[in-house]
Amino acid sequence: MKDKQPLLPGLKPFVDLRPKKQSDNKKNSQYLWLPGEEPPTLGEHSLAKHRILKEYLEKYVSILAANPVVEQLNLSIVDGFSGGGAYRHPKTGERIPGSPILMLQAMDFAEAKAIGIRQKKEFKLNTQFYFIEEQRLTIDYLENELSACKAAHGKGDRIHTLHGKFSQHLDAVISTIKATGRANRAIFLLDQYGYTDVTLANMRKIFHELPNAEVILTFAIDWLADFINETGSFESALRNLELEHQRDLLLRIRQEHASDWRPTIQHLLHQHFYEKSGGDCYTPFFIHSSDSHRAYWLLHFSMHSTARNAMVSLHWDMHDHFQHFGKAGFGMLLGYDPDRISEANQGTFEFDADARELAHQALLAEIPSRMSQFKGPISFKHFFNAVVNETPATKEMIAKMISELSRAREVEVFSKDRKERRAGVVVKDTDLIRLPQNKTFLPIWKPGEAQ
Repeated sequence: MKDKQPLLPGLKPFVDLRPKKQSDNKKNSQYLWLPGEEPPTLGEHSLAKHRILKEYLEKYVSILAANPVVEQLNLSIVDGFSGGGAYRHPKTGERIPGSPILMLQAMDFAEAKAIGIRQKKEFKLNTQFYFIEEQRLTIDYLENELSACKAAHGKGDRIHTLHGKFSQHLDAVISTIKATGRANRAIFLLDQYGYTDVTLANMRKIFHELPNAEVILTFAIDWLADFINETGSFESALRNLELEHQRDLLLRIRQEHASDWRPTIQHLLHQHFYEKSGGDCYTPFFIHSSDSHRAYWLLHFSMHSTARNAMVSLHWDMHDHFQHFGKAGFGMLLGYDPDRISEANQGTFEFDADARELAHQALLAEIPSRMSQFKGPISFKHFFNAVVNETPATKEMIAKMISELSRAREVEVFSKDRKERRAGVVVKDTDLIRLPQNKTFLPIWKPGEAQ
């Protein structure tokens, strides 16, 4: 038997607080479902995950259903690590639904809401559900929960419970989704049990095959606190995340930043995730939990700025549950640079009223500078798409700042037909924005100047 390696500085408190390993049939899951018995207790951090999942699904449908031309929406929802469909509340002990049931309930609610808003105009939500689970007993538990779920009634041909690993079923699920039509809209929830079960290669496959897909990924970033005693898992995570070449750097960060390793790792990994995931837009914020020695990253990836903006809006709505370690304006997450890490770690951004004010002041100062990087006028939509991954601010917040800057004569706003709009106007996607050219002359437009 190999001797245990000594703990690095600052590691012992994390290892001591780690739950003891169980010898039962949990295998890769921290939860255990046994048919006929009470469900496991949900971790407190997962309450926020479940809430944002349900609210995001409802918001997703409401955005697409807002187009009166759309009479039917085809959507696929994939839960890659579905669990047994039920938990006990960590504080009250009451029985609460798991992610598969929440997905079904969210779709029922979203469809009813869309129909109510449209009144006489028809709308039908056709959702296919794929619930993937590795443990056979957990699948049995889930199927029992589904049989008792009101939102599942009448959807038997649209609910697919799949026994096995997510990676084993991914190709078949993608092929089935592609056969449903042209849009191929899909949302993948990859709420993995730790950090080793989802590969970046599979995420790239999703976006390559399904450009309208979105991925919500959870990542137990405090895996760095476990690597000493779990070398195999650590090495597996490095391979799945394509970080083998960063192994020594990760170890050095854990040694040199024992007290502030979370923001440091966030600044190192955020660009890597973005570049390697295959998604054009993403959010990389932490779930805040009273169980503060555990750090969970909730990552949302998509190909569209509208999806990213919808998710960030929910972060602001649920400000008690999310944190960001970085800047309030543009350049919210710097790449890892040992000489600049103290600059990057500017405290915790909580998505609350104070954070909103910080973002407000930062954007007022930074928007003109950022606009100067473009040649000539640029549509607001194009500008937002260019900066969408750089800030924790929403599209609405940025539009408001540009409106304020126009009132201060630091930004000029024109309609799409190039007529100057009044200062302080509500900025539209099609509006053209630019820095003041010459205050004594009317704007001179050159052919091809507007982007």
